[in-house]
Amino acid sequence: MQATIVFEKIWEAINAKDENGKRKYRYIINTGSSRSSKTFSILQSHYLTAFSKPNYRISIWRETKQDVKNTVLADFKKALPNFPKQDELIFNKTESIYYFPNGATIEICGGDDDNRVHGFQGDVAHFNEPYKMPKDVFDQIDMRTSDYVIIDWNPRNSHWIDDLSKQDNAIVIHSTFRDNPFVPEMQRLKILSYDPNNDYNVKMKTADSYKWSVYGLGEKAEKPNRIFSWKKITRAEYDALDCGVMYGVDWGKVDPWGIVEAKFYDGTLYLRELNYKSENELRKEMNVNESIKIGEDVEGTGIVVWLFERLGISKNAYVVCDNNRPLKIAALRRHGWEYAIPAEKPKGSIIDGISLLENIPVCYTDDSPNIEYEEENYSWKTDRYGINTEEPEDVDNHTIDPTRYIGLFLQSKGLLRVL
Repeated sequence: MQATIVFEKIWEAINAKDENGKRKYRYIINTGSSRSSKTFSILQSHYLTAFSKPNYRISIWRETKQDVKNTVLADFKKALPNFPKQDELIFNKTESIYYFPNGATIEICGGDDDNRVHGFQGDVAHFNEPYKMPKDVFDQIDMRTSDYVIIDWNPRNSHWIDDLSKQDNAIVIHSTFRDNPFVPEMQRLKILSYDPNNDYNVKMKTADSYKWSVYGLGEKAEKPNRIFSWKKITRAEYDALDCGVMYGVDWGKVDPWGIVEAKFYDGTLYLRELNYKSENELRKEMNVNESIKIGEDVEGTGIVVWLFERLGISKNAYVVCDNNRPLKIAALRRHGWEYAIPAEKPKGSIIDGISLLENIPVCYTDDSPNIEYEEENYSWKTDRYGINTEEPEDVDNHTIDPTRYIGLFLQSKGLLRVL
């Protein structure tokens, strides 16, 4: 197998011992730029480990199982022909598990499978780019992993990985595309074209400080077209606010179904994430009786009532909903949420809502990982010259949109004024 400097560092960290001869690093965190061979090198280490440790269980995780199948599993299949004795493996396509002749396994897992998360027992857990994976999901898997945890990601703003990397039993391995001698030449040249210190790049207008920082140097950098900059507070601080609540809803059957609880106090909008799972994901969590009851609802709105009751959403509060599902809003009103109303979305309301949220203080709780992720990544579209347009990217907005609905509703009632 071809080995890179990154693989050698990973392998050394896996086998490092402390002064007592015990494992030195519980957490091996690989960070850096694109094309630095992080993921490939980790897969190499998994392969060698599995062959050398009978009945060893290695799991690879992302936010959803489909994500990890589309990415890491695809990379592993592509890499296998370069590995020795790969013809001795048996692949269970249904379960996405590779079985080794000594009983060891490498399996593909998703953080969206609660049964797998809470019932997991393994030796190694590998988290691949877990940007949107909640910390509590990571904690559940971590506590059920007997040997070590390995993470690979490209650094992005604040994340729970930052705190993990500061622990005494953690090591951070930083790498860039320069550490990978096998990176395709055209990809290497593309990354180099972002370097703003190269006069030729400046002349050809390919220089980009943000892209060079992230993709070339593997460093954190704030997106230049980022829209919001909100403040994170503790859940205790939020709970201590003595005022009423209201809710914003962005429906989602396949995409995330964003439900945000909000408080407006002393000129500041405070947010807490209540749900980010899609209808399809939530249906998988129901027991048999719940599924039968909801299945009898001919309008297909039973899951809305089920979730609102499960979340304990107050029937005395305003619930401002995306207006594209009137039957669901009607079902809420019919079942006691009499202040469930459709959001008004006239032409220009998206920009109006963004402008409003840019000009008032907004805080979110530390147990709202998807609000944090969206707030950091919600961005303006750029034109071919890299100049921001006046239109936001239509992605990562499943908590942003209900927050806009809440802000515009408060403004329409004269309760909120832009500073």
